Amino acid sequence: MPVPEEILPTDQTGPTPDSRPANIPRNLKPYFLCFLVKGPKWDEPEGAETLMPAQLAFLRDQIEWRRYKLAGPVTAAGDIVGFSILEAADAAAALALANQDPAVLAGRVNAQILPAILPSLDTLKIEFPTRR
Repeated sequence: MPVPEEILPTDQTGPTPDSRPANIPRNLKPYFLCFLVKGPKWDEPEGAETLMPAQLAFLRDQIEWRRYKLAGPVTAAGDIVGFSILEAADAAAALALANQDPAVLAGRVNAQILPAILPSLDTLKIEFPTRR
């Protein structure tokens, strides 16, 4: 997903500092927002005791491999129950990755992908306890 030229950081070939809008961050990058929406099997009790640990392990792996920049639950009532920010080549690759989530595979949630341009999350650090 290309970043619109008018909001790219200044470099040798891009806009000069004087021509770039002053209130746009210089370190923008393309990402994909993933919203997890209640799926057809949202209320199904079968397998619930193993699904949450499997999903949390999946999310931890994706974050540690830097495919997901961050992820978490949505605590407001409604159909959106989780979100993540992914780094991927394109929307199809982001959706393919999100569809590997155990909760998506179980039909509990569906993944919806939207492109976004955000300040770089490369230095974001999420700390997990040591693996057992």
